[in-house]
Amino acid sequence: MQFEWSLLFPIICCGLVLAAVMVRFPKVWLGILLLGLPLFLTDTGKDISVTETISGGLYTISLFMWLVWRIGSNKPGLIRSWPDFLLVLFVVLAIGNVAIAKFNGTALLGWGVDWSYFMLMLYYFPLREEFGKDERSFSQFIALCGSSAVLMSVYSAYNFKNRMAENMVYAYQITASRSALLGPIFLLAICVGIAVVFHTNIKGKILTFAFLLINIGALIITFTRTLWVFVFVCLFIIMLFLRVRQNVSIIVSSIALVGTTVVLFYSFNPKLAEIAVRLVQKRFASSTQLSGGDHSFETRLIEVNNAWKKVKQYPLGGSGLRARFVTWQPIEGWHNTVAFVHIGYVGLIHKVGFPLAIILFSALIGFTIQSLKNAIALRSRWTSPLKRGVAFGVLAFFPALYVNIFMAGIFDQRYGNIMMAFLFTCVAICGQHVKDLRRIDMESAEA
Repeated sequence: MQFEWSLLFPIICCGLVLAAVMVRFPKVWLGILLLGLPLFLTDTGKDISVTETISGGLYTISLFMWLVWRIGSNKPGLIRSWPDFLLVLFVVLAIGNVAIAKFNGTALLGWGVDWSYFMLMLYYFPLREEFGKDERSFSQFIALCGSSAVLMSVYSAYNFKNRMAENMVYAYQITASRSALLGPIFLLAICVGIAVVFHTNIKGKILTFAFLLINIGALIITFTRTLWVFVFVCLFIIMLFLRVRQNVSIIVSSIALVGTTVVLFYSFNPKLAEIAVRLVQKRFASSTQLSGGDHSFETRLIEVNNAWKKVKQYPLGGSGLRARFVTWQPIEGWHNTVAFVHIGYVGLIHKVGFPLAIILFSALIGFTIQSLKNAIALRSRWTSPLKRGVAFGVLAFFPALYVNIFMAGIFDQRYGNIMMAFLFTCVAICGQHVKDLRRIDMESAEA
C-alpha cells in the first residue's frame, strides 16, 4: 500500500474546514461524519483507495483536533468512569506498539492505519458530550445513526445486486455475491429498533418498523448464519425486559412477517424461493461439519493455531499491529501470509500482547456491566421512553458483540470500532440518565 502524498494538502484543508465546523457547530460536524459512515466503513478490496484515504484522514484528524480542543478548554474532564479511563489508557499505550512493529519489519504506514482504527473508539467522547445534553439531543443522535444504518443497508443491497449481475451463472452462486462486512451493524440496528418501537408514538412506530424491515433485509443477504441465530437470542433478551402484552405483540408480528414474506416470495418466484430455502439449509448444515465441510471454521482453527504460536513467542508486547504470519488456507488450497485473525481475542493479543489486550477487554466488560445496570434500573421507569428502549436494545446486542469478536475480529475493523463507540455512547448517556433519576429520587425523599 503506497500513500499518495499529493492527497496530503486537500486532506489538511478539509480537516481545517471540519475543525472550524467542529468548534462552531459540533453537532453538524458529528452529523456529517455519521452520515458519511457508509462510504468510510466499506472496503474496496484493493488496498486503500483515494476516497478511503481522504475519508480516513478526515475522521482521524478531526477527532484528534476535537480531543486537543476539548482537553485544552475549561470544561469538566472527559473521563468519568473506570471504563473511560481504561479505554483512553489502551489507545495511548498502544502508541508504544510502533517500536515492536518496526522491529518486526512492519511498515509504519500500515501500523498507523491499524492504530487509527483504535482511535475511532474515542468518538465515544464527542458523541457523548454533544448528544447527551438533553432528550432532544439524544433523539437527534438516534435519528442520525438510524439514517446512517439505512444508507448502509441500501448500499449493501446495491452491491449485492451488482455482484449478482456480474457473477451469477448458477442459482447456487447467490451466496458468492454476499457481503458480510456490515452484518453486525445491521444486527445492532435490529436490536435497537425492536426495543425502541415500543417506546415511541404512532409516527415513530411506522418509521421504526420500516427501519427494521430494511435492516432485516440487509442482514438476510449477508448469509451470515451466526448473525441470523443471534437475532433470536437478542430478541429473547429484549423480551425479558418488556411487558407481557409487548412480548405477545413481538411473537404475533414475527409470525405474521415471516409468513407473509414466505407467501409473497413463493408467489413471486417459486423456483427462486425454493433455491433460497435450500441455500439457508445448506448454510446451517455446513456448521455441523467441522472438518471437510465448513471450510470457514476450519480456516479459523488453522489460522488461530498459527497466531497463537506467535503469541507464545511475544506474550507481553505482541508482534505489532499489522504483523503478518504464515497460515494454510483450506479454501484456496495454499499457504498465505496474513495479518488478519478472525478470532479477534487471539488476534488482538497477537498484535499488542496480553497486558494491553486485557486493558481493552476490561473496558469492554465495564461498559457491558453498566449496560446491564441501566436496563435493570430503567425497566420500571418511563421518564425517557427512548433511552429506556435504547438501553434494552444495546444490552441485548452485547452477547452478539462478544461472539462476533470471536468470529470476525472487530478490533482491527473500521466498522467494529465505530460500532463500539456507538455502544459506549448509548451506555454512558443512559447511565447518566439513571444517575439523574436517582438524584431526583433522593432529593424528593429528603424533601
